[in-house]
Amino acid sequence: EQRFSFDMVDAVIAKAGARGSYTSVGNYTDEELVAIVVALSEESGIAVPALLYAYGTFLFQRFHDMFPGFFTIHPHAPSFLKGLETHVHTEVRKLYPVATPPLFDWTMAEGDDIYLNYRSKRGLWKFAQGLLEACLAHYGGAHEIGEVIDLSEGAGTHVRFHIRSVAE
Repeated sequence: EQRFSFDMVDAVIAKAGARGSYTSVGNYTDEELVAIVVALSEESGIAVPALLYAYGTFLFQRFHDMFPGFFTIHPHAPSFLKGLETHVHTEVRKLYPVATPPLFDWTMAEGDDIYLNYRSKRGLWKFAQGLLEACLAHYGGAHEIGEVIDLSEGAGTHVRFHIRSVAE
């Protein structure tokens, strides 16, 4: 609604056959999300991956505004990203027991770089990439996403992001 218009929202919801009443405490099917994104892509002319990425960058700021404590305890992006599963998603599962957030695990790379693995049956890795890019910018741009590899042979269900330090 902020990016397009209220009329666009109405058109997308109607085209997707969605209910159109959403709250932060509700649970919605994956199929409904897909239908909405596909309808928005058709109405706006913007490709689905670009919409998912843009929504990820937008939603990071909403998460930060709603849950600042998750971010203030971490001095830099790799620290925050290493705690996604143990800190953030553990809390998500407590608040929303039926939620199935993606799984993130990490391994060290060279220096203080990390490899962050995204795993989800939904294959919304472009959404995750938008969240990651916004996270890296939030922490001052000392890190960036380097190589991105789809380890699921094009399904987007297991993607590895190389989070690397930016030379100063």
